[in-house]
This record gives sequence, C-alpha cells and structure tokens, in this order.
Amino acid sequence: MTHWKRVRLVAGWEFRRYFKWKDQLIGLFIFIGLGALSYGVGKLATGGRRAFTVATEGFELRPVPGSRLSFVPAPSDTAERTRQLDEGDLGGVLRRRVDGSFELFVEKDPRFLMDLRGILTEFVRRERLGQSGLSESSFESILSPPELSVRFTDPDRQRAGLPERLLAAMFLGLVIMSIFTSMAYLLTGITGEKQLRVTESITAIIPPQAWIDGKILGIGAYSMATIANMVLGGIILATVARLTWDFPIPDIIVRPWVVMILVVFSTLAVAMWNAAFAAFASTIDDPNTSTRTSIMFLPFLPMAMSVSVLRDPDHIASRVLSLFPLTSPAAMPLRVLLSNPAPVEIVASIALLVLTVWLFRRLAGRIFEVGMLMYGKEPSLREMVRWARAK
Repeated sequence: MTHWKRVRLVAGWEFRRYFKWKDQLIGLFIFIGLGALSYGVGKLATGGRRAFTVATEGFELRPVPGSRLSFVPAPSDTAERTRQLDEGDLGGVLRRRVDGSFELFVEKDPRFLMDLRGILTEFVRRERLGQSGLSESSFESILSPPELSVRFTDPDRQRAGLPERLLAAMFLGLVIMSIFTSMAYLLTGITGEKQLRVTESITAIIPPQAWIDGKILGIGAYSMATIANMVLGGIILATVARLTWDFPIPDIIVRPWVVMILVVFSTLAVAMWNAAFAAFASTIDDPNTSTRTSIMFLPFLPMAMSVSVLRDPDHIASRVLSLFPLTSPAAMPLRVLLSNPAPVEIVASIALLVLTVWLFRRLAGRIFEVGMLMYGKEPSLREMVRWARAK
C-alpha cells in the first residue's frame, strides 16, 4: 500500500468518525433559528426608536421632521419639573443661559443628546442668520457642500462599504472557528488513542507520517464541512433578510475567483494549524491535567493581528500580514474582500503558505512519531525541537 493510500484510509476513517448527517442538519436548523432570532430582534429594536419629550424654558424649539424629539414648554413649578423627570414624562429640561449657551437638566443618561445637538445647531444657525441680514437662500448657498461623485476604473470593484466589512469580519470569525474546531477534535482523538495504548499496534501497520497526514486531512475536512454548513445557513438567512428587509448582499461573494481564494486560504489555514497542534497533542498524556493545552489559544494571536486589515487593507502593515504565513490565511482574504491586491501578491502569499504547511507537516510527523510512543513526563520544548530536527 502506497503512502497516499494509507493517508486516504486514515483521512476517511477520521472524517466518518465525526461527520454525521443528522448532526449537520440539526446544527443547520439551530444556526438558522438563532440567526433569524438575533437579526429579527435587532431589526425590531433599531426600527422602532424610542421617542423623547424635552421641555424648553424661555424659548421655543420646533421638532425636525423624522426626529424622535418633541418639545413642550417647561412647567413653571420646579417641583412639577422634578416629578415629570423622575416619572419619565420628560426626558429633560432645556434652559438657555444669558451668554447664549444651553443647559440640559436630566434624571438619567440622555440617549437623545446627539439628536438634540443637531436641532440646537440648526436653531442657532438660523438665529444668527436673522441677525446677519443675509437671506436664507444666500446662507444655504454658502454652506452647501460641493457635489462629488466617485467612479471606479473597474466598475466590478465598486464597494457598498459596510456590507463588505461585515462580510470580512464574518469570514475572519469562521476561519478562527474552523481552526479551533479542528484543534479540539485533534486533541480529543490523539490523546484518547495515546491513553488507550493503541499507538504501538497502529504504527506497526501505518507509518507515523501517513497517520498524521490522514488526521490532518480527515479532521480538517470535517471542520470545513461544518463551516460550509454554517455558510449555507448564512446564505439562507441573508436571502430571507434581503427579501424581508432589503438587506444588502455584497455582489463580491458571487464572483468565482473570490470564492476560490476564500476556500483556498481557509483550507490551508486549517491544514497548517492542524499539523502544528497534532505535534503538540502527541506529547500530551492527559489533557485534563496537562498545562500544555493552553497552546490551543496560540492561533488566536496571529488571527487577531489581522483585524488591523479591516481599518486599512492597503497599509504596509496589512501587506506584510497578508504575506506572512501565520497571518496570511486571514489577512489576504480580507484584502481581497476590501481592496484590490495585485495578483502577484496573492500568488506569493499562497506559495509561502503552501510551503509552511508542507514544513509543519514534516515537523509534525517527526514529533508525532516519538511523542505518541512516550508516556509519563511530557517532553520539553527543547526535546521537541530535537525530535523535529532528527531525520
């Protein structure tokens, strides 16, 4: 039996060990239900903004069309003002000082403060306009901003803005979730096999490198299938939200080359971290007592560093992160979603990531070969480096 036949044998067994259609369907329905509930509640909460009443003392304010603020004269009795503030009948009492500034009395944090500032700004602007002698039309002409239209050299690269950033953040979250899902199953599977003392029998039939390659592929495939299930649920939710609330769906996600790049980088990310963690898991005797399980949080650091790409995808730091293999699985897809990286950068990033996956795989095979047969004291980092360097 050749090496890759053994790898496919182990990968198929690992995949079927965890993948169950019933569980996937249940997970899909739960994800859609929770997503619909959270989105619907959020939409209802933001759709019906709470109205506030503000009492004005000594001057009159007119509400702006569409504003949630209404204005009434302030009660002359101080005790009555306090009572209405305490009972919530008034959101605040607005008074104007002698110097022209304003003072707002409230019982609790004013959620309407930004709206009130805008109304007061317009009120003072028109007051000063009457004092200056300028006509309102002349004043509006002076303050009106120039018209500016943005045209892309490539119309297909046009961005809607917020939907793309939300999509990029969701992709980053899915990559992190897929990595941690794989690592959890690797820890359970490898340490369980080691505690059951079945490694000697398996290594007599399957070489350690084929064994570790199969685990990387099988558990990685299961993790990607689980994430694909969530993506399917997200597409269903987005479609329903678009039909119901006209939710904007970025057209970039339907472009085949973008989808291909997202799949390639997420798959390589899972493979790279699976290889690294399989090596560490093989050196753990009991995950319940080992302090080495904290290594599971290691991938979170480079992934968290990629969040800076959301702010400026074309900054030099973002370009470096998109080439560095530990951060490129998240940084380069974010740049593809938010900007227009050069094809040579994408190819170079993929090449470096593939090389890193191959290197991690080889090092994991060497550590796995020795670590799975050792019991008792967990090896130190220096010993693991020595195993990895041995041929």
